[in-house]
Amino acid sequence: MALHSCLEQVNLPRKEQILTPLQAKHNLVETSPLSFSAPTSWTVQSLNVVLVAGICSILGFGPLAFGAVQPWSICTLEMAVSVLIVIWGAREVANGGFQIIPNPLFIPIALFAGVVLVQVSFHLTANWYATWSKGLLWASYAGLFFVVSQVFHQQQRVSVFGFFCIGYGFLLSLFAIVQQFTSNGKIYWVIPNRHGGWFYGPYVNHAHYAGLMEMLFPFPLIFAITSRAGRPSRVFFLFVAVVMCSTIFLSQSLGGMIAFAAELGAFSLILFRNRRSAYREILLLSVLCIALAVWLLWLRPEGLLERLARLLNPITDAGATGRIAIVKDSLRMLRERPVLGWGLGTFPFVYPSFRSYFTALWVNEAHNDFVQTLVETGIVGFAFAITFLVMFCREAIHNLKHWHSDTRSSMVLAAFLGCVGLLVHGFGDFNLQIPANAAFFFALSAIVTAPFGKPEANHEVSRTRG
Repeated sequence: MALHSCLEQVNLPRKEQILTPLQAKHNLVETSPLSFSAPTSWTVQSLNVVLVAGICSILGFGPLAFGAVQPWSICTLEMAVSVLIVIWGAREVANGGFQIIPNPLFIPIALFAGVVLVQVSFHLTANWYATWSKGLLWASYAGLFFVVSQVFHQQQRVSVFGFFCIGYGFLLSLFAIVQQFTSNGKIYWVIPNRHGGWFYGPYVNHAHYAGLMEMLFPFPLIFAITSRAGRPSRVFFLFVAVVMCSTIFLSQSLGGMIAFAAELGAFSLILFRNRRSAYREILLLSVLCIALAVWLLWLRPEGLLERLARLLNPITDAGATGRIAIVKDSLRMLRERPVLGWGLGTFPFVYPSFRSYFTALWVNEAHNDFVQTLVETGIVGFAFAITFLVMFCREAIHNLKHWHSDTRSSMVLAAFLGCVGLLVHGFGDFNLQIPANAAFFFALSAIVTAPFGKPEANHEVSRTRG
């Protein structure tokens, strides 16, 4: 009786209330506060699988649909993202309550959306319908960014996404190579190229295909460096990286080649900054470049050497001269509406009034993502876009500190390099105006900046000690 009264005074459980270790572990997971540990409910796990598969399906759909530039594919992309948000909400309800994992980039995205909302609400746009339509598209990018932030914060799911990027990019690059050397002038050998553009792979514009591969090829490269499965695995991933990045050169996109060099340069800086000795990684990059050169010499693509020669003096290139003229005209457009710009998506409608040269072609984009953002959203919107990039780089530096030993961090590095490549390419092209590439960019940005979740085992130990 004395012992029983003492147990009651210190609130210890009675003998029949003591749980087995397995029951205690289950109890801790279910009753823990909001955390990043994996849920145990079968329904929640199934919805997680659906979300991962849905995100990969949306990202894979865009490039195959010619970059998702046609109205039907844009509508499909927007509706699919809306469905993903509904599924995410169902997962949270099944999990017992809404838990939004914060991402610092939510703030600049919301502020940029506010600029577009002001343009539409107060008719501060040169074409209300164009701004409304482009606003809906960019809202779908924001929704995709949100869902990816909520789903891909755990190591296992990010690894699945990395393997998806490798497999998808490898198969798409093989298709592009086969189509190039067996081409009959039609996309997929069936669809005629009515607009007369320089198509490559499933894209009407060869530079936009290069933009996609810039974002994907870092994944097999990082897997080749960090893989612990042995030498055969490293050789395979390196081979995949060579095939994928070779199509950047086979597409003969000068911007893609420059972006590829920028990615390798950024990776080299990270190697020397984080590790005193990075001889193995530098050796692997050298092997990549040598294998790439040998592979291109074996394929012997027509016109590649002449195209590479233009890099020696890019200013005199006709395409570069035209882009410089567009940028100068765009700055004159900015002087007319410097604060909030002409309205998101209105560049092709406003630019003809400011064009300083004659052409029979329709200039639909500024061929510079930064200048076009400045013209369409003004200094205010451009400031929020720059804030997005600054915060993106800050979070990337923080999250890739342990990339060589941590799988989650290594995937952050691959996604970061892909985003760097597309941003560098954006100084001379308009990949962010192509829905398929923009969707990939914002998905990779979410992976780079999503906060790291605690491993489930460590979380349970900390809760037990608490």
